[in-house]
Amino acid sequence: MKRDLGRDLIEGLRDSTNVEFVENLNFTIFSLVDEAFKALSQKSSFIQADKVYFMPVNEVSTHAMTSQSVYSYFLGVANTEIELNSLDKKHYLKNLWKRFKRAWTLARKKKRKKKKVEVEQIALVTKEKYTIDDLRSDIVLNISKLLTNTSIVYEYYDHISIIGKEDFGSNIKIDIYIAMYDEKNAIFKLYDNKKNRYYNVSFSERFRNVKIKSEECENFINMIKIYNSLFAKAYSKVPNQILIESLLFNCPNALFEKDLYQTFLNVSNYIRMTDADAMRSICDNSKSIFKEKLIVDVGAQVEFMKLIRLLDAYKI
Repeated sequence: MKRDLGRDLIEGLRDSTNVEFVENLNFTIFSLVDEAFKALSQKSSFIQADKVYFMPVNEVSTHAMTSQSVYSYFLGVANTEIELNSLDKKHYLKNLWKRFKRAWTLARKKKRKKKKVEVEQIALVTKEKYTIDDLRSDIVLNISKLLTNTSIVYEYYDHISIIGKEDFGSNIKIDIYIAMYDEKNAIFKLYDNKKNRYYNVSFSERFRNVKIKSEECENFINMIKIYNSLFAKAYSKVPNQILIESLLFNCPNALFEKDLYQTFLNVSNYIRMTDADAMRSICDNSKSIFKEKLIVDVGAQVEFMKLIRLLDAYKI
């Protein structure tokens, strides 16, 4: 027996996001990164504060947040020397060991001292080549100095994660992906340590298409919120945003009405009945959704089938 998905529920999901909180937290995170790089630029010849590019890349950008959302950002630094140094593969194991020692030392100090961690300044100018691994570690050190001792900063091979109730609020997780940045083409260049190569990520066309669609269809952003909330309620996670945005972007404008509930019925039936291979990526109209790296690489094909099963379970 199918469950009923009524008007009150759909309209309630639209209004469940505290937009003011999202905006304030977003401002706090931008300010944190800005302050960290101001300090870093004073101690490093590699870093210029006006060559740092920082942007939200998931539902933060559309304010379509849920209680399951992670605040995800890309941080790009425009510096050709760091970019080339990072491709020197002989430094991989050395940098890996260096990051491990830094993380271990930081953890030891936090455990030993129940007050704000005083991190010893590590000289940035050394005989070794300064790489994106060093950059990521130095970002961790500088951000840690700006947080209370209740916050924790984790360093991974391509991003850092921050959790801190006192600094940011309850149930908040922040992921910042560290990349090089191509200013001319507005491209983030994520480094793959294992393969010793960069792969390019561009959000320009995506954000342009989101802007166009939201101006043409007043319920476009609301539909992102509703789909995120329904998916999170069923699976305890938010779906890949480029997948959701792409599915909704492919829906004809005529399906988006002033009435929110009718719009939900229209687009949900369209997505359920349309061949997925015919859907185009919001990041690149020349690609189908399952040819888009930013969708496929995060397992969103599985998420797509979960979304269809979820919609099929309701009376739509």
